[in-house]
This record gives sequence, structure tokens and C-alpha cells, in this order.
Amino acid sequence: MDWIPTVSEWHGPMFLRIVDALAADIASGRLVRGQRLPTHRALASALDIDLTTVTRAYGEARRRGLLDARVGQGTFVSETTARAASDLAAPVNIDLSMNLPPQPVEANLDLRIAQGLATIRSEAGFSAYLGYARPGGTTEEREAGAAWLAPRVPQASADRIVIYPGSQAIIFNALLALTSPGDVVVTEALTFPGIKAAAARLDVRLVGVAMDAEGARPDALDEACRKHKPKAVYLVPTQQNPTTATMSAIRRKAIAGIISKRGCVLIEDDVYGPLEPQMAPIATLIPERTYYAASIAKCIAPALRVAYLLAPDASAEQRMRAGLQATMQMPPSLMVALVTQWMRSGVAADIIRAIRNEAAARQQLAARFLKGVTYAARPASHHLWMPLPKHFDGTDLLSHLMRNGLAVVGEDAFAAGEAAPRGLRVSLGAARNRAELSQALQVLSNAVRTPVGATQIV
Repeated sequence: MDWIPTVSEWHGPMFLRIVDALAADIASGRLVRGQRLPTHRALASALDIDLTTVTRAYGEARRRGLLDARVGQGTFVSETTARAASDLAAPVNIDLSMNLPPQPVEANLDLRIAQGLATIRSEAGFSAYLGYARPGGTTEEREAGAAWLAPRVPQASADRIVIYPGSQAIIFNALLALTSPGDVVVTEALTFPGIKAAAARLDVRLVGVAMDAEGARPDALDEACRKHKPKAVYLVPTQQNPTTATMSAIRRKAIAGIISKRGCVLIEDDVYGPLEPQMAPIATLIPERTYYAASIAKCIAPALRVAYLLAPDASAEQRMRAGLQATMQMPPSLMVALVTQWMRSGVAADIIRAIRNEAAARQQLAARFLKGVTYAARPASHHLWMPLPKHFDGTDLLSHLMRNGLAVVGEDAFAAGEAAPRGLRVSLGAARNRAELSQALQVLSNAVRTPVGATQIV
């Protein structure tokens, strides 16, 4: 027998001890995705327990997404802990419209959340995190955030960090602090829908600048800054959403030079930075002009709602912290405590590594299904961007994919201005597992290789 759980290390009913041991062995690498587990009867015999206990344990493990049961083959370690969505609107079967990080079984978030909360409970108790806290995080939490950012932003210091409930809150509060109704903010021609929503709410006008394979073009940015005198420039230099464009070091230096020359302020959204940690943010070049936003949303999980703003100076930090207090009081204390505990223990790095590896595997899968199809991607990005040929009608293609059970997003969601490039964003990380992703990629491949009109019956 290849696997026998060490149940003596766990507490509670026997069936839960088996599940906890299983989760721990997956997290440690003792069990790997696709590995076959003992039969119910064999494990019951090995542990000298009744068969129904093992059956109940395996059932609970499947409910948590740890195991897959294959008829006639046996029980295997799952490749993902993601469960099937229960609220997909008909006729969607696979939704690749939301840009989510995958949930590989190696990340084992269920177990790590439970373990992290148990540590917090034993050290301080949950009640310590149920009252009002300092807006922007405690000193210890900000120091942990600064240490996490330091490999990418060596200048990061706790006294300039404000912790927010997600990057969207940073974007909204940065616009609130830097702009007035009617002001201009420059972005890429295709940009994150979150800043579009925030700008619309605050009556700020977005001006999109032309892009190439590395993102915003320096000449276009320079001209836009000269002409419009924007109150801020918002950019996603690494794995840009939606195009995946990533600036080289030379491009980042050129962009930093333009922002300095034109006296602008940069809002740098580095939400995808942990997926390419070798890419130094623009904030390292012009820290005095940059509101730098980092988050765990795309490298761990979006629902934990923990993001870090590195302000350009003490005055900006105080202003942003006051804005946070006025709009949402504080970040969620217990979630911040959990993420802080992960960062200090090294668990965050382990989770990010597992998610980065899964993203890379999914990109390799996409390359196989989309061979010969033009698209842009990065080796470990959660999404890809597929420019549309002139003979494709984007609306018809989206409708065709929807009729075939696949949801993706067109350029309208990202366009900042009327000259935005046409295309589709396909979120590979949103698929529950690689088998589901393969189905989606096959549908997409068939659709883009055949003009939609040729498949329609009039």
C-alpha cells in the first residue's frame, strides 16, 4: 500500500483525522496530483477501523476538492480544490470571463487557512481582531507587508505602507485623493475595468494611449501627458490586463523618464507582479512619484481582500490612510492577520509558487490547443489575449462561444477611448481543472479557426 495516513497527529473524529492527514500530505508533497489512493477496504484494514469511516473520510475529502473518484479505476488525488460553480447562467458551461488564480491542490488553501487561523487563535485569540483597528494596518502588519514587497521594491518601508481591503479600494482612494471631477487620468488603450468603474463614479475622464507588445508606448504616453496634463497615469506594467503585455527594463526606464519629465504621478498596479518576481516595478525608478499597489488577489485568492499601497512619502501615506478611514474604516483585521501569518511563516511563498506553477502548466496547455492561432500570453499568466482578425465580428464570435457553453470577455470591457484594439481575454485560471480548460480551449480553437458566419444556418 502506497499511502497510510498518520492519524495520531490529528484530533477529532477518525474520519476527519484521515481527511486532515490527507490534506497535510498533499501540502507536504508526500502525495501528488493524480496519485492513486488505497481502496476503502484496504485503508480500513491498514488502520484497523470500520469501512464506513473510510467511506465517510473519502466522501468529505471529495467534498473539499482533494480527491477525485473515477468509476472503475479508483480514487485519486485531485489536481485542484476548485469546485463546480453553482450559479452559471444558461447556456454557459465553462466561464473563463473572470480573471482568477487557479486553485491547484498543492496550494491546499483549505488546510492552510485552517492552520493559519488555528495559529492566530492560539497566539492571540480571535477576539483580538473583532474590534476597530488602526486604519491601514498595525505596525507589525505593515512591517510584514514591507518585507513581502522588499524583493521587488527594496525601498519599501512600513511607514509608507497602507493596507487596504483589495486593490480596487486602492485605485478608488488614489483617484479620490489625486483628482477632482473633470480631471484626466491616462491609462493604456485597454485597461483594467476596475479603474473604469472608479473613474466613472468620480467623474474622472480616462484617456487611453496606444500600446504595443510591451504595453503603453512611450511616444504616445508623452504626447498624452503633454496634451492633457493628467492628474495621474495608471499602468499595469507586468502581465497587463487584458493584453498580458509586460514592459522590459528599458521600457520601464523610458516610462519613468516621461512621468518625471512631465511632472506626473504614477499609480502602478502590480497585482500580477508576484507571478513574475524578477520584473522590477517602475516604483523602484521613481518612488517619489509612484503610488504602488500590490495585492494577493491574483497570486493567492481575491476573496481574502488584502492589498498593500506603498505611498511616495509620509504626507501621501497620511492622506491615503485618512481616505481609507473615511470610505471603509479599515481592512478586514482577521484576514490581514491570516495573510501576515502566512508571509512570516513562508506559507504565502509556498502558495504563490504552487499557483505560479499551475499557471505555467495551463499556458502550456493553451499553446498546444491554440497552435497556429495568434494570441499574446506570458509563461505564468492567468490569462491570454487574442486579437481579432478583421474578418471576425467580435459580437458574433462572443455569441457563438456562448452558444457553445463558453464565456470569455471582449475588448469593450477594457476600452479606454474609441481606438482600442479588438480582441478577447481568455482567463485560463478560471477553469476548475485542466480537463475543463481543455474543453474550453477546444471550443475556442474551433471557433477562431472557422469564420462564425460559415457555421450559421439562416
